[in-house]
Amino acid sequence: MPRVVGTVDDHVEEVRKVGAELATADAVALGEHHRTPSVHRTHLALIEAMHEKRPNMVIAMEMFERDVQVDLDQYLGGVIDEATFRERSRPWPDYDVDYRPVIEFAKANGIVVLAANAPRPLASRVAKEGLDAVADERGKNVAREISAPKDAYWDAFVDEMEESMAQHGGNLSPATIERFYAAQCLKDDTMAESIADYLHEHGGETRPLAVLICGKMHSDYRRGAVQRLHQRMPELDIRVLSVEVVDDLSSGLYASRREVADWVIVTDEHPPEPKIAAKVAAKPGAKMPDDSVHKGAGERSGEAPMDTEGLRPALGLMPDYGSGGDGVLVAIVREGGPADLGGMKSGDLIVELGGEKVADVEEYTDVLDMQQIGKPVKVKVKRGEETLELEVVVTSRSR
Repeated sequence: MPRVVGTVDDHVEEVRKVGAELATADAVALGEHHRTPSVHRTHLALIEAMHEKRPNMVIAMEMFERDVQVDLDQYLGGVIDEATFRERSRPWPDYDVDYRPVIEFAKANGIVVLAANAPRPLASRVAKEGLDAVADERGKNVAREISAPKDAYWDAFVDEMEESMAQHGGNLSPATIERFYAAQCLKDDTMAESIADYLHEHGGETRPLAVLICGKMHSDYRRGAVQRLHQRMPELDIRVLSVEVVDDLSSGLYASRREVADWVIVTDEHPPEPKIAAKVAAKPGAKMPDDSVHKGAGERSGEAPMDTEGLRPALGLMPDYGSGGDGVLVAIVREGGPADLGGMKSGDLIVELGGEKVADVEEYTDVLDMQQIGKPVKVKVKRGEETLELEVVVTSRSR
C-alpha cells in the first residue's frame, strides 16, 4: 500500500506537508479521477505548497492541447481577457470548478502552464487510421517520437477495452484495439515531450519543478506519460500521486497496490449532481423529486429504489473511440439493450445527448456521466441524411 493522504477539505496540514516533500523532486504527476472536486482542490493545495518551496515551477496539463498554447500564454500574460481565452482554448467540462483555480493561481504567480496534450482531432485520426496518419504533425502538435510498445501498459489497456466490450456485448478487431492504444500513447508521448522540451530549454541548476496534471491512467504504476518522460530524461526524480474513492474513510481499508504511486489521495466523495438535473431545477417553477440524482426507474413504479452505488451511466452501446469532430459514431449496439430498444443502430452518429451537443467521445462520456441511471434521455442521431431524436433509458456499468 502506498502512503495515503486525505483531501485538503479535512487534512490541510497533512496535504501541505506532502506538498513540501514533493517539492524536493524534479517532476510530480498528479493523477486524477476526472470530475471529483475534492481531488482537484487537493491538487491545487499541493501545487500551492510545492510553489512555496519551489517558486520556479512549470505546470503541464492534459486538459489543454498543444494548438492552444499561444492562447494560454496570452491569457496568463494578460494579453487577452478570460472570455476570449475560454472561447479559443476549448476548456474541458467543469472547467470553473476543476481547472480554473489552477490556471488563476498560475496567472497570479507568473507560472508557465504547458498546453501539453495532443489535439483531440489528431488522436481521433490515429484511432481511425494509425500513427502514420499524423506523420506531418510530428514535432508540431504531436510528439516527434511516438511508440506503442506491447508492455504492461498495453496489457492494462486491453483489459479495460475487453471489459467495455463485455459490458456492451460487442467485439473489436485486434487491429482496431491497437489503433486505439496508439492514440492513447500519442497523448502520453506528447505530454512527456512537452515537459521534457521545456526542462531541457530551462535546464541547469535553476531547472524548474515540473508538475503534470492528468487522468490517473496516464500516470498510475509509472506508466503512460510518466514512463515516456523517464525515457526522455532518465535522470529525473519523478513522484507519482494517484487517487482512490472509498465508501468508508474510517475503515482504513484501501484497494490501491503499493506500486501504483508514491502517494494516494483517498476520498469518499461521490460525483457531483448531474448538470442536466441541475439545469432543470434552475428553471422557474421546475420541481425535482427528492433524492432525484440517486433514484432509478424502480422508484417511479413504487418498487424498491435502484442501488446505483459504484455504477456509471451507460446506454448499452459502444462508441467508435476514433470518431470525433462532428459527433460520435456508434460502433456496436448491444442486442436487447436500452439503445437497441430505443431504436439506435450501429452506424448512427450521436450529435446530442440530453440536450447537450457532443462533438467527440470525450464530450459524449462527460455528458453521459451526468445522466441519471434508470431514467430516459433524449439522443439525437444522424442516420444517413436523416436526423432522428430517440429516447433511451439510461442503464449502468461498473466504475
